[in-house]
Amino acid sequence: MPALDNPRWERFAQAIVEGLANGDRKPYSQGRAYIAAGYTAKDQGKRGGSAECAASRLLNRVKPIIDRVRELQAIAARNAAETAEKMARELNEIQYEARADKAHAAAVSAVLGKARILNIIPEESAKPIDFAQANSMQDIGRKLLQSVGFSEPDDISIAAAIELNDRFIDGLREIQQRAQGLTLEQRAMFPPTR
Repeated sequence: MPALDNPRWERFAQAIVEGLANGDRKPYSQGRAYIAAGYTAKDQGKRGGSAECAASRLLNRVKPIIDRVRELQAIAARNAAETAEKMARELNEIQYEARADKAHAAAVSAVLGKARILNIIPEESAKPIDFAQANSMQDIGRKLLQSVGFSEPDDISIAAAIELNDRFIDGLREIQQRAQGLTLEQRAMFPPTR
């Protein structure tokens, strides 16, 4: 992928990667990368300010930027000759040496930090979806769809997922009732939700 046509987007992507990869004590935040790209913000440099919000929107809504960031990370990884296999070997060496110093957590943390910087660790979206955070049937329907890869479900799809989930629960209740041999009176206490 060549440099992005929009020079601000390109500089923003480069600043994001630079901030992730540099060893400076104060790496670029998204807001600092936003300002470095030539954008302006009211509360420049303020943590959680408008620059950070605008930078976050750019990263989440402008696909060419995130694609370019990933590409620049891959280039940085190749240039640094870092691979998953090399990190695994390094981790094994550090782990062996750290046993004597009892510094396992620090060694593992350093290697995982490098993997994260080089985008070798899977994205956050690969983590399991937490249904305990659902506060409504809408949330449950959304999370059900997200669990199968539908990242931004619409209201119609969510309603269909809720309906399908209700039928599934009804089926489970029927299985339970058959297995327990409930009487008709007892079944009336647990009617289907449809």
